[in-house]
Amino acid sequence: MTPRAPLLALLLLSCNGKDETDDSAGPQGWTPDLYCPGDPSGVCDSNEGALSAGAAALSIVPDCFEAFEDLDDDAEWDRDEPFLDCGCDRLCPEDDGYPGPDAGEGDGDFQAIWLAGFQHNRPATGVHDPIWARAVVFDQGDTRVGILVLDVVGLFYDEVLRIREGVDAAGLDVDHLLVLSSHNHEGPDAVGLWGRTETVSGVNPEWMDKVVSQSVEAVRQSVSGLREVGEFKVGHVDASSYSDVGILNVLQDKRDPKVVDVTFSAAILRDTSGDTIATLAHFGNHPESIADENSDITSDYLNALREGLESGVEYDAYTRDGYGGVALYLTGTVGGMMTPLGLTITDGDGVERREYSHERTEALGKVKAEMAMDAIDQGQVVTDARISAARTTFYMPVENWGFQALFLSGVLARETYDWDPAQPVSDENMPKVLTEMDHLAIGPIEMLTIPGELLPELAIGGYDGSAVGTTLQEIVDADNPNPPDLSQAPSGPYLKDMVQSEHTWIIGLANDELGYIVPPYNFILDEVNPWFDEAEGDHYEETNSIGFSAAPTIQEKAEVLLDWVYAQ
Repeated sequence: MTPRAPLLALLLLSCNGKDETDDSAGPQGWTPDLYCPGDPSGVCDSNEGALSAGAAALSIVPDCFEAFEDLDDDAEWDRDEPFLDCGCDRLCPEDDGYPGPDAGEGDGDFQAIWLAGFQHNRPATGVHDPIWARAVVFDQGDTRVGILVLDVVGLFYDEVLRIREGVDAAGLDVDHLLVLSSHNHEGPDAVGLWGRTETVSGVNPEWMDKVVSQSVEAVRQSVSGLREVGEFKVGHVDASSYSDVGILNVLQDKRDPKVVDVTFSAAILRDTSGDTIATLAHFGNHPESIADENSDITSDYLNALREGLESGVEYDAYTRDGYGGVALYLTGTVGGMMTPLGLTITDGDGVERREYSHERTEALGKVKAEMAMDAIDQGQVVTDARISAARTTFYMPVENWGFQALFLSGVLARETYDWDPAQPVSDENMPKVLTEMDHLAIGPIEMLTIPGELLPELAIGGYDGSAVGTTLQEIVDADNPNPPDLSQAPSGPYLKDMVQSEHTWIIGLANDELGYIVPPYNFILDEVNPWFDEAEGDHYEETNSIGFSAAPTIQEKAEVLLDWVYAQ
């Protein structure tokens, strides 16, 4: 998925950058870049009074793409496989309902939308279910904050700033907006890694413009729909307690040590008439359950999960009513990696599904929807909820050679900082990217945002074997040829320990996608071809991490931010 060494050597000698420095490091006299209430700018002086909320969901399905004939049924486009040059609507003259030629039809150009998340060269052939921009906005006193969740594999900070600029330009008076990615592996490439080849970006600019405009509109509709909150409930359940196989009915950890955050959290907000405004679900699991054999645009298991919360779950044996409103899924610690691939999913009727299919994906979503329902139904009623937000920005070094090449070549399009582009890249002259961390409190829910895919062990520890999530596996596979040295694992405090709430949500892929965030004790590179080839054992994540410094930097910034929050 990344360029090899010859291309890298050329790219590291060229391309643009900005000479900036990080001035946000110190703790003495340190304050966040923005904090509400009370920011000196005067944008959010107080959070007194009643809490209001509004939510909306808008489709971000691409308006235009063409399909191809997958003759060998591998979901990849080979040059000898014809594409259907039928234009944006994918209707050809021989198809029922053909309305006549449309844009792009018959022009000889394959107008592909490249699917993200697995290998490159995966063009979409259709739409199974929509992908969404889903927003919820909270308003209290002079403070207004929002959460936007996009069904994309990830979004760079530069695009997050575009969305925020659009919200500001629309005059919506949102003091701070979190922009989260669901990490969907069955939607268009929003990052650039998954184009036709490894050296060509897979991002479609017209579609990205739609993502931005629909995001702004989702926030606008949320603001216009603000209603006073009459009931607020939040709870959590143990996702490993629902099956005889423990957590293995919904996910498995593919990297040693096996550490899973089994806490599935959810919340509901109803207005004073009892109508649901929004439900929020939070868990860490890659939305990739239909695997790379799929070529349809879909939001994977998130579709059934959110439909379950909104409209209910139905089985032959029983049904459960939904809550209405708008459902949002906030992804958690998915690194390491947390995946539903390779599992047999048993649904509410006891039906087992192992082969990758839309039916298996729906089963997983419904199982998880019921977990969210249980968390809500068993949750605590929140009274006198207060909202607050704090944001800090900082620079992260790009240590991964492959990422350096991709950033510098423009395959991954974002600004780089604090280096001299006239000189070769080195330890002393390394590009950095600007990124962000936030603390957002909605009553007792305290969210700490992470700009990438955090390994759960950095959030909860679990090195004593207490967080495997199943009795069927050990913390380290006995057959691992290069097992982690757990005697070198960090002793804590871990990120969840540092957040002072029973309802701590560690939000992954928040405002950025910097790849996997791997603890230093087990960050191992291949000795021959580092960053490109995996070291022996479970070390795929290193090849898709921004670098060694990511985890220590995240830990440091979290300590500084949270120390400030709790000192207020």
